[in-house]
Amino acid sequence: MSICLLDGVSITTVEGLGSTETKLHPIQERIAKVHGSQCGFCTPGFVMSMYALLRNNPQPTPEEIEIAFAGNLCRCTGYRPILEGCKTFCDKENCCSKVKLDEVNQEIDKDNISTELYDSSKFATYDPSQELIFPPELLILGKEPPSSFSICGSEVTWISPISLDELISAKQDYPNSKLVAGHLEIGINTKYHGVSNRVLISTANVKELNDIIETANGIYVGAAVSIARLKEELEVIIKRLPEHKTRIFSGFVEIFKRFGCCQVRNVASLAGNIVTARSTSDLCTVLVGANCQLTIKSLEGSERQIIIDDTFFTSDGKCGLSSQEILTAIVIPFSKENEYMYCYKQSHRHDNSFAIVNAGLRVALERSSVTTWVVKDCTLAYGGMGPKILRAKQTSSALIGREWKNDIIKDSMALINEDLPLEYSAAGGAIEYRKALAASFFFKFFMKVQSDICKEMPLDHSAVSNICYHPSKSIQIFKKVNPDQPSDDDLWRPIVHLAGLQQTTGEAQYCMDIPQYKNELHASIVQSKRAHAIIKFAGFFIVKICDRNSLNCFNRSINYDDAINLPGVHGYISAGDVPGSNRFGHLMPEEDLFSTEKVTSYGQMIGLIVAETKEIADAAVRLIKIEYEDLPAILTIEDAIKAESFFFKPCHLANGNIEEGFANSDHIIEDELYIGGQEHFYMENQAVIVVPKAEAMELEISATTQSLRESQFAVAKALGIPSNRIVCHIKRLGGGFGGKKNRISSISAGVAVAARKLRRPIRLLVDRHVDMTIKGGRAPYLAKYKVGFDNNGKLKAVQIKMFCNSGYSMDLSPVIMSFSVIRLFGSYAVENFDYTGIVCKTNTNSTTAFRGYGTPQAVLITEKIMTEVANRCGISQREIRESCLHPEEFIASFNQKLENCQIRNVWSEVIQRSDYENRKLQVEAFNKNNRFKKRGIAIVPCSHGVGYTGIKFLDQAGALIQVYTDGSLLLSHGGVELGQGLHTKLIQICTHILGIPKEKIHLIESNSAIIPNATQTANSSATDLYGAATKDACEKLNERLVPIRADMPNATWEELISAAYSNRVNLSVAGYFVDPTETLFSFETKTGLAIKYYTYGAAVSEVEIDTLTGDHQNLRTDIVMDVGSSLNPAIDIGQVEGAFVQGLGLYTLEQQYHTPDGIPLMTGPENYKIPTASDIPREFRVALLRNSTNSKAVFSSKGIGEPPMPLASSVFLALQDAVMACRQENNASSSFKFDSPATPESIRMACADNITEKIKKTDQKDGEKGWGIRC
Repeated sequence: MSICLLDGVSITTVEGLGSTETKLHPIQERIAKVHGSQCGFCTPGFVMSMYALLRNNPQPTPEEIEIAFAGNLCRCTGYRPILEGCKTFCDKENCCSKVKLDEVNQEIDKDNISTELYDSSKFATYDPSQELIFPPELLILGKEPPSSFSICGSEVTWISPISLDELISAKQDYPNSKLVAGHLEIGINTKYHGVSNRVLISTANVKELNDIIETANGIYVGAAVSIARLKEELEVIIKRLPEHKTRIFSGFVEIFKRFGCCQVRNVASLAGNIVTARSTSDLCTVLVGANCQLTIKSLEGSERQIIIDDTFFTSDGKCGLSSQEILTAIVIPFSKENEYMYCYKQSHRHDNSFAIVNAGLRVALERSSVTTWVVKDCTLAYGGMGPKILRAKQTSSALIGREWKNDIIKDSMALINEDLPLEYSAAGGAIEYRKALAASFFFKFFMKVQSDICKEMPLDHSAVSNICYHPSKSIQIFKKVNPDQPSDDDLWRPIVHLAGLQQTTGEAQYCMDIPQYKNELHASIVQSKRAHAIIKFAGFFIVKICDRNSLNCFNRSINYDDAINLPGVHGYISAGDVPGSNRFGHLMPEEDLFSTEKVTSYGQMIGLIVAETKEIADAAVRLIKIEYEDLPAILTIEDAIKAESFFFKPCHLANGNIEEGFANSDHIIEDELYIGGQEHFYMENQAVIVVPKAEAMELEISATTQSLRESQFAVAKALGIPSNRIVCHIKRLGGGFGGKKNRISSISAGVAVAARKLRRPIRLLVDRHVDMTIKGGRAPYLAKYKVGFDNNGKLKAVQIKMFCNSGYSMDLSPVIMSFSVIRLFGSYAVENFDYTGIVCKTNTNSTTAFRGYGTPQAVLITEKIMTEVANRCGISQREIRESCLHPEEFIASFNQKLENCQIRNVWSEVIQRSDYENRKLQVEAFNKNNRFKKRGIAIVPCSHGVGYTGIKFLDQAGALIQVYTDGSLLLSHGGVELGQGLHTKLIQICTHILGIPKEKIHLIESNSAIIPNATQTANSSATDLYGAATKDACEKLNERLVPIRADMPNATWEELISAAYSNRVNLSVAGYFVDPTETLFSFETKTGLAIKYYTYGAAVSEVEIDTLTGDHQNLRTDIVMDVGSSLNPAIDIGQVEGAFVQGLGLYTLEQQYHTPDGIPLMTGPENYKIPTASDIPREFRVALLRNSTNSKAVFSSKGIGEPPMPLASSVFLALQDAVMACRQENNASSSFKFDSPATPESIRMACADNITEKIKKTDQKDGEKGWGIRC
């Protein structure tokens, strides 16, 4: 939103609500104390969304809260604790956020469990009367007549008229100006696409454009009326007028609910959507379907009214409004007695997502006899079926005069297919799916109208109803704390995240919150725009750096004259400026820091522009011209296999006699499974600040890194200086998930080169679209498998060949693939197997570490095979898995005996807690009674091995405790707080060992000058390593204090420390830990340990799908997780929920596509969709296994950040189960393609039926390329 729209508005920020130093607002307190803040970067947004809701409704319903959060994203928590904290403001009688304990099977150790992660009785009371008052001066100003104003900036002039005449006059003065309502589209285009608008004219205060008037024909809506206001007005009218008169209004209201989110609806307008003219616009489609009238005024004064139809829209983004015309109003007509209208939308995600296809379908009927109705008029409008909004004209014409009965369905669907042809290259892809949606929407519409006019007819309501989204509820079950444990010993208690309160108040500091340095400059990255190309030869050229001319020997065709000459630009940094090595890598130096002669992927870093401001630097980057000579590009895994383009040697693991196993099998299945990649999508983008010091080439680096050591080393290597001249530090990260481990090191090195050259502090904040193209995420996998088994489902032989798309460099892919190979059939006993992992080299972004580190792919491959075996044999999914689960002391595929195996314990408990068998029967009963809605249920186990396999040097950690004479303690360690609660757990360890309250302990930051050579924070090992190092430091401190305690047995902690200081006891204690369990497994010899220990889990998930659209909802998930002895149940349960929801995104939602030329298509939140609060299970039940021990980690705990993620495969398999039920009813084959993610497209097209069978496949013209490819 433009700040110019806020004239006369009172703005309240999260800092203005409350603070830890004064008084917390109840929202801030409750979100923190209900454990709703992990990394904290998204938390202020949730606080303010809730605050806006409470100011308008002090006692909201759970539904209203979830609607209010539709525009907020979180990647850490899984949303459950945020929702739960905010639902404490609901009326207790209507609040349903918690599953009651009596609804849960209590036979499992019921006297030893707790479900209370917080004490709500201690929350401050919320009193709406104590809220901030609206500023009196603004109230006074609001009572005065409004006045027009204009603001003239260096780049933009903003004009805010108050009357239509003033608006027309301003438009006449500035004919090339843009009219602004909510500033949404213009703001996005300005910020991310470099579109410049010199003059903007606001419609917000124009009186005539803000009217809503009820007329004889309908509702007159001024062009500037917001969607939110219009929705409220229509809801009032619907309640007041007869039902038959407001059917069109009801259609609008329903589509408004799915339009953007409440934040968007508050500022967006109908007129803004019309002139923006997106081909997928929900509102434009409905306006056309309803035959709405537009009032258009010319600048000369004439006025015309038109009925909006598809001819008004000329192409995507363009409409029939000339530059000399202004849209002033829209009239939404009343519906007539026998007129019906319904609206439909299918999007990639339920909330805040553009439509794949939408429809506004209207029919007017007249009775021809007592029992028959004939079509009098019809409009079938569709969005997403071409380059603009379209009407199915042939279909509409053919329907007029026909009787409204079942035999029109077949004819209409055939005509719709002809009316709405999509070219093979149509933007958005999914051609056949979109055609199926168009037909399915008509079918739904027909059935709904049929039910309206023939209410006595029996009807399958599953055809007409949409998936119903109910508010979520949950329960968390964990072991009670020993009542004899001292109250100031916080270990094993669900205490609040150490920085939770600061994160809810906005006090928590992140990298970009560091105040600007004097003389600071800003950098922006110059990226390659080709997937594989040579940068053409040009010759030598001169580049102006600051006030000096210097010769740059980078002799390639990069023209940045316009960029350098832009006022405020200080220089261009490239490979020629690197004083040390321009090569870097993680397993070996395999790629350039700055690309020179050739680029091997879109998005690679070619150089940096350095300027006075970020905006100038970004603008300069857009002015750079690079000439390329394109080379053939390998993009997909299939391309790489065909070209034999591989990294490293394959990773191989085998056992038994595979050929004999196949020979002895009654059944053999050969198939393949594709698993798409995943973007990290952490809330805080990558960022770095480099400050050069005045002497000895010293540098201070603040970087969003999970590995201080790697960033420090990369900078030292690029600059050719020792590491001891570089201090790298960070206080916390706004999420990481593996994405801030490697690539930020090279970015930091590039900025350090610039800072050293220009001798000024330089700051770089990587924008989201750059962040998503300069690095890869989780690697896509393709598994080709062959499995043999007998009639009882016993596995005789399993052969799997996995390929991953590593991108243009290895990065960590060989290590990740080795983890995948080890984790195949990780919970099951298989005698004869042959597993191979191959890393593919392509011309896409280099994929990297991601939460789960190869396990999510391995588990889904395994569980897909187990499901197919059960289906082929007619054996239950539970039985087939139980028969193969690891027994105690089983020898795993990597030749290691499994100790303290808990897989059967978590399995049996999740079956009992979830009431699996009864619910399975309920699912079957539901499916029998609902033809077009199907449910599925699935159960999966997971065994996630923890440990750095084959990387001995990472299994070490350091910590430092410094105690001051007032008794306060400063703890430092080499780990990084990513939101996973590492700092909190380490403080709990300190309180337990030292016997002091947590308030005595503080952590400032992670700093390479304090803890050198720190092991990265990754692989679910940070608490294992740094917790053990902290424990070592605490125990050493206690040992030093033994003589003092002996002399002063009753001394307080403060007295003890004071005495120790007086006796010259060293109160600075270094802790160090070396893991005695060396995981040095060799694939060649099958010797050595592959894992330290397993973290076990099991999940049951139930889903419901709409077989006509592919829409689905996660109804319920039950998880039982073995975390050993949980150091903090609240944090561990938060990790379980957050990992599960992130896995849900991987398996069901998050898609990545490239153009056929290798350009990434998913580069921001507008087209890459992560789960929102409405995507989590409607019932989310998590239990921690009690009485589990683990001798391999600190205080018998277990790593938990990654292990729960593969359990989300239960949702994928439940969706497959629901699809299978549909196919069985339609007599379709039980064998079908179902890759990951299970998107609406995958689900709908797998539900083979009469509609999909009749969809004509779009022909590919000669030379025509598809819109996108999966890599």
